[in-house]
Amino acid sequence: MEKPQQTCEEDWYIGTCSRADAEHALHLVNKDGAFLVRDCSTNSNFEPLVLVVYHEKKVYNVKIRFVESTKKYALGTGYRSNDMFDSVADIIKFHSIFPITLVSGRTAMGNKYPDNLTQNLL
Repeated sequence: MEKPQQTCEEDWYIGTCSRADAEHALHLVNKDGAFLVRDCSTNSNFEPLVLVVYHEKKVYNVKIRFVESTKKYALGTGYRSNDMFDSVADIIKFHSIFPITLVSGRTAMGNKYPDNLTQNLL
């Protein structure tokens, strides 16, 4: 199955990488806003990529969805926000300026943490 067209030349895109390896790499950087984009392990057109962000000693994995009907990209499940972008690079540019809301799935309430993407890992 072929994934939607992506810009793979960006230095924040690392391609195939396990969740554990991506999280470990960001813990080594140990800087709020550090991020990378990796291929999603489900390997589907619907969720082709994952944005991995370090914030306050935690790592958040945010799925990047490809919305076939609009040919645009969006973050997360679509339940909280449905902002659409023409490319993954546009998502990164936008959230370098405007904070991204990071939601912890490990708590019943889903704590929200705003942060800007400040430093790509590579």
